[in-house]
Amino acid sequence: MKDPASDAAIEAIAKAIFSEGPSIVIEAYSAFGQDLRAFQSAEELFAYALARRNSTDGSIHVAVHYPDMAGKLTQSYISLDPLKCGGHTHRYRVDGWGLVWVYLQLRPPGLTSFISANSEKRAVAWAATFPELEPPSIWEWSAVARHLRRLRRALKLAA
Repeated sequence: MKDPASDAAIEAIAKAIFSEGPSIVIEAYSAFGQDLRAFQSAEELFAYALARRNSTDGSIHVAVHYPDMAGKLTQSYISLDPLKCGGHTHRYRVDGWGLVWVYLQLRPPGLTSFISANSEKRAVAWAATFPELEPPSIWEWSAVARHLRRLRRALKLAA
């Protein structure tokens, strides 16, 4: 999606994310000094996106994990230099080889909205670089690919 996501597109993507039943939907990166924010419903994600429309970057970036994907979502602490980050000392990020990443650009100018995930081949190739993550072999890659295709279709239809 090249143009900023409309309210209707945001709502459609949020509904698609939660249409498969239980899932973990969580910010990719927390705000400075805060915990990662998790979302329990399409309505909650939609409201968050609308509130972020006028934020500094005008976007949302969330990770999605479904039980059938197996694998494990982990949270990492990121130390910040307070001199470069307005006095803030830390933030958090979410990691996991098979997570589905949803990035929605909410206002211009900005990046193009997209939905992505690692492939098994890419995860295996990079596994030694991130030993803190569980091995890629614990993920159910066919489920990751299925959810990725489904959410990309939803984004394309919403555009």
